[in-house]
This record gives sequence, C-alpha cells and structure tokens, in this order.
Amino acid sequence: MFKIITLPFDEDMEEFDQDRLEREFLFALKDSEIKKYKPELVEIDGRYYWTVFVEYEKIKKKESENVSFQKNGEFRKNQNLEKKSLPEAELQTKKELELYRVLREWRREQSDDLGYPPYIIASNRLLVEIVKARPKNSLELSKIKGMGEKKTKEYGREILLILENFYEASD
Repeated sequence: MFKIITLPFDEDMEEFDQDRLEREFLFALKDSEIKKYKPELVEIDGRYYWTVFVEYEKIKKKESENVSFQKNGEFRKNQNLEKKSLPEAELQTKKELELYRVLREWRREQSDDLGYPPYIIASNRLLVEIVKARPKNSLELSKIKGMGEKKTKEYGREILLILENFYEASD
C-alpha cells in the first residue's frame, strides 16, 4: 500500500508542524510496517511543503495477543485488557460533567474536520484536567499536563473561548 503525506510550512510558527506530521503518520500507518519512504521538500506557488511518500503493509493482529488459553482448552481475555476507571468519574458536579460533554463534542467536531482520531486532539484525561483546572488564559492552559505549548497554540483559543462562554452562560 502507498500513502503520501503533505505538510505545509507554517509561516506564523516559522516551522513545519512536526506534531501534525507525527499525528498523520500515527493515524495513517497504525498497525503497519513501513517498507520504504522518501521525503522531499517541494515549492508550489511560493509555498514550501514537506511531502513524504510511504510504502507500507498492514500488520494483522494475532488473536493470541488478546486471549490466553487455560489448561482445559477454553480461552479467556488477558487481564491487562480489562477496562480501567474512566477519568470523568473524577468530576464532582453536574456543571463539571456538562462542561466535559461540551469539550468532548468540540473534540469530536475537530476530529471530524481534521481527520484525526479524537484522542490525538485531546485525551479524555486531558479534558477532565481542563475542566478541573478552569484555566483563564493560555499560560494556565499550557501548564496542564498533556496540553503543552503546541496544543495550546493549536487549540488553546477555542478551548478558552468554550470555557469562558460556558461559565458566563451558567453563572
């Protein structure tokens, strides 16, 4: 199979968005083995792009990774696949849960628009931490574990606007 990933130069940040490239590789080539690749810098109408041509093969997951056999021949799921406690269980009030749902909806819309899985944009854990921290500016938002400078630049304004509107409407 083949994939071409193109990444434009971000003139505002004065760099290529490395995180976006990694997300696209992770999303497009999940469960794949890369056979060969060729990166190339191209100029189109005065704009620069990194283009990467990738040849890859999908890797089939083995059923044995997900189950183990007991002596009697019956199989059971591995214990490490058991569901962990959900981060939203930490939210204490209806207001916090409502804001969490609003942020999840925003994340889903972003995911649909960008073509990324939702967890690439923000994990459930990160959304819970945002709700609990109630950041009021970009600096406070960037200090939340999992947010960082890049995600703050990419999504910070929208997240802060959502928080501001939510708290204004509910006060």
